[in-house]
Amino acid sequence: MLVSPVFPVFPVLELSCHSRQVSSGVIFCYWCYLQTSLSIHHMHPQGLRVAMVLRVSSILSACMTVAVMCLYGSICPAQSTLSSVPIAPPGPNPVASVIPGDILAGPAPLQGSSALGCCYLPAPNPWGTAAVLVVELFSPVSWAYDALTLEPIGTIPHPSPGSTTTGITTDGNSLYWGILAPPGPSQLWRTDLDGSNSILVGSIGLQVTSFVGGLAWDGDDGIWAVDIAGEQYDRISIDDGSYLGPSVLHPDTAGAGNGVAFRSDCGHLEIPHGSDFAGRVTTISTVNPLTDVPLAPLEVASIGFFINGIESSRPAVAPAADPYGVYSIWIVDNSSNNLFAIEGRSQCPEELPPIDGFSCNADVSGNVQVTWDANPGLETVEIRIDGLLAGTTSGSAGQWFGASANFPDVILVQVCGHTDQQWTPTRSCELLIPGCAEGVYHLSHLSDPDTINDAVPVCTSGIGHTAQSYWRIYEPCQFPFNLPTGLELKAVRIAIKESDPGPGSVTMPLLLRLHHDPDGGSINPISSLQLLHEQLFQVPQINGQHLCLNLIGPVEVDCNTTLVVEIALLEATVEEHLLELGSNATPETAEGWHSAPSCGIGQPTPFSDLGYSATHVGIDLIGDPLGTHFIRGDTNGDSARNLTDAIWLLEVLFLPGNASLDCADSGDCNDDGGLDLADAIFLLSYLFIPNSPHPPPPEACGADLTASDPLECDIFPGCP
Repeated sequence: MLVSPVFPVFPVLELSCHSRQVSSGVIFCYWCYLQTSLSIHHMHPQGLRVAMVLRVSSILSACMTVAVMCLYGSICPAQSTLSSVPIAPPGPNPVASVIPGDILAGPAPLQGSSALGCCYLPAPNPWGTAAVLVVELFSPVSWAYDALTLEPIGTIPHPSPGSTTTGITTDGNSLYWGILAPPGPSQLWRTDLDGSNSILVGSIGLQVTSFVGGLAWDGDDGIWAVDIAGEQYDRISIDDGSYLGPSVLHPDTAGAGNGVAFRSDCGHLEIPHGSDFAGRVTTISTVNPLTDVPLAPLEVASIGFFINGIESSRPAVAPAADPYGVYSIWIVDNSSNNLFAIEGRSQCPEELPPIDGFSCNADVSGNVQVTWDANPGLETVEIRIDGLLAGTTSGSAGQWFGASANFPDVILVQVCGHTDQQWTPTRSCELLIPGCAEGVYHLSHLSDPDTINDAVPVCTSGIGHTAQSYWRIYEPCQFPFNLPTGLELKAVRIAIKESDPGPGSVTMPLLLRLHHDPDGGSINPISSLQLLHEQLFQVPQINGQHLCLNLIGPVEVDCNTTLVVEIALLEATVEEHLLELGSNATPETAEGWHSAPSCGIGQPTPFSDLGYSATHVGIDLIGDPLGTHFIRGDTNGDSARNLTDAIWLLEVLFLPGNASLDCADSGDCNDDGGLDLADAIFLLSYLFIPNSPHPPPPEACGADLTASDPLECDIFPGCP
């Protein structure tokens, strides 16, 4: 049936002047002297020619500029490299120097099988020492542990035997318990400190769902309660369980984590969390319940997979406890069934304005670039990928480069900055890895290629899609593109309305075929097409995004090529395995085609002939102009840009009898369409003066992206 669906170590920037670099400058100054002398020596004996004087003056002018910089030591190549700060495993020795996130005690095995909430109970108490009480979900009792050694010191009965107990807190006089009581709302119970004299306080007034998790007393008339499925934290009455407000949202909006602690020294919450992208708890953030903004993220991914309860060493019942001598946090890791104590951030964080100008992108190799408006007021900017700290740099850097090891995939990039104990809120973006190949041309038949409104018709068998193809025709030198020389195709970008790999699958296959149609016009018959390129891709689970099919190597599409792009869905082998390409109804200059033998469409057929006149499938081309590959600034064609290139360019420009450049484009260092002294100065500045602009692309072997300039490149030995 044919259905239309409902719709890593990266270093910090350093500037240094080494002796060999200064020597290079001195050598160049000496070269200037020799070249000037040679020029004068070869002059006509009858007198100086005006043109020669001008040439010699030009050489001296450039050389004197460099000579002055040599004398003042200002020629220091900026050695910019990439760096990230790796996260070392926490040290188990609390006596050694520790930093926030380091382990103070543990892991200590828990006595039950499935722990959830916890709370701190100072002495005097039934066990005679400061204790951490950890709730056991499916047992009639919970356990008390020594707050320092984490050794078990006793048990305590649950207030409602046979029920599921999910949270615990104390005001120092009584214990308060969260009990799941399906199908009705969760309940709040109160007992004495030894678990006796249990009393049902009332139903817990959660605002989204009825399943309560961890609890934390706020030192007044409220208890913070975790809404396990509602992705938020509600403040309820300690007297009857009713909702008091406010509510605080999950720091990642949705994701892993169950537990909450009240930090009485600043009236903030400590919340463990992890995004859906991470699939586990990665972070503890400090949240001001008045602003609902998480600050000061603390990575805890190396401690546990699913944190099911936390407690502050400064809870309302004991505001200055700190049994380890520093602010600390007890952590219940449900995945390993262990109890930890880690060092927290000693000072309460203060909020700074958000980072401005934040953006992120990825290239074809999975490299990630994060940029923001430079802010010297931020001492450090932290970059996290899927909740894990990937790197740090200064706020004034304005950018960070890193890499994602897993692709194809969608990752979450998060950025925040801080100075001392002042933190900016976290900014984030989702990135599809890998990104698109860069290219001068983006050819699309759609007037609005970036919008995805709907899905295209897809042929399904009831349990997944069948084998079928989507097609588009491109003639790059004809209307509407009118390219002068054709296209060096580097990527095909397609719109994905929804990709669902199905149970047990992470990606699904998609086949890209590029054909030449010697007949032109209609795609049919398929047998007449000439295959130019075929490449298999894996599509991750995505929704409403563009996916880049980056080619292994560029494909030349000249003016005599009628390019037919085929996106082939292979037969689904998994139930619910479904891939829907995206479309929009904005104007297009040529329509897409569809073929699906299982649905009776044996040959490619225009969408309008199938009754889908407003379905404009998103299949676009990315590439560069056709032409000889070269490296801008590599004038001698040795595959590198250095001082010898500047010397060679000066000789070509000013010394009589020297050969011309076989690739004039390589000498056009500033890409202004001409060859002159300004190009040599531009290259020397780039090589020797920090923060000077780079020569425009191509910086690696590639065609001239400024196809309109008059310069040509006939031969360039530096590129294969």
